[in-house]
Amino acid sequence: MAPVEPFAERCRQAAAAAASLGADRLLASDHGTVRWLCGRESEIGWGPLYPISAGTHVLLDLDGHGRIFCAEGEEEAGPAIESLEVVTYPGYTVTPLHAYSALKQLLDGGGRIAIEGHALPVALAPSTDSVDATQALASLRLRKDPAEIARIERAARVASIGQRTFRACAEPAITEIELFSAVHAAMEKEAGTRVPVLPDLISGPRMALVGVPPTDRRLEPGDLALADLVVRVDGYWADSCTTICLGQPTDAMRRLHDACVRTLQAGIELARPGTVAGDLDQRVRGAMREAGYEYPHHTGHGVGVSFHEEPRIVPDATMVLEEGMVVALEPAGFGHGIGCRTEHLMVVTASGGRVLTDYPFGLES
Repeated sequence: MAPVEPFAERCRQAAAAAASLGADRLLASDHGTVRWLCGRESEIGWGPLYPISAGTHVLLDLDGHGRIFCAEGEEEAGPAIESLEVVTYPGYTVTPLHAYSALKQLLDGGGRIAIEGHALPVALAPSTDSVDATQALASLRLRKDPAEIARIERAARVASIGQRTFRACAEPAITEIELFSAVHAAMEKEAGTRVPVLPDLISGPRMALVGVPPTDRRLEPGDLALADLVVRVDGYWADSCTTICLGQPTDAMRRLHDACVRTLQAGIELARPGTVAGDLDQRVRGAMREAGYEYPHHTGHGVGVSFHEEPRIVPDATMVLEEGMVVALEPAGFGHGIGCRTEHLMVVTASGGRVLTDYPFGLES
């Protein structure tokens, strides 16, 4: 059983961060922050719910006590937390919808309020003086507590099942979207619930692309195929990627794949406290460059209640890795009609990255 999440302590930390900014209250609106504070997941499969819902928000006083605001009918959508009262506003109704105006009235109050400027809709913006607490709150989530790591491990197991299913089901004549459907079904069976997924699934001539979803292209013998699966389970994300060949790889394919796997292993060994994120990027990116390959994206990034967060492993990044951070590393190479990316998710430890994902990297499927 996963450790109990310390929601009350997290609320106290968030309230202290708001106080350090000179605020009298804190309004948390970012989906990840809300999940971290009170365990309530956002529904991302449907997209924006305007005008039926104005979302879930947490309003904290400086003692860490406060209220969770959610639409009517969502009172039990998360765990009961003694320090947080659940307050509802009208959501879906057959009468005129006014979720935003109703919530705005509930949120209004005196004093200076700390907000997450990127996540708070203008329709809910406070009428009093405000200060942006986005960075202060994000910094609290950099090092994962044991309860968070346990939940990321679960998400990593689900992503790993997806990667193994990708390898098992990839064959000539199947379309990318058919293959993804099999992968997604296997992950949801493992999770026992719906699993939001951000997928790259590409093959053949599409291997030169980065960050694109599966299509109706049919895989062919000799194709390279890549699956980058970013999945969320119980509000926490995991990231993963493998590249395979349908048939006999060419020498060029083998050289590229070997360089990616070798460089990833070197990066894992460097994922320890004290390593500067930009230096890690330089070592990994530099190793791929020395092998003759380039990639246009980040070398890695943090993972937690957001699928892409600090520390970002990119050129010139100054953040220093700390024990308990969770990062994904994904060296790659593209060019001459082929491409490859390999990725693992890991916890930063004193001896290097402790890998959470688990799947083979062999090039031949």
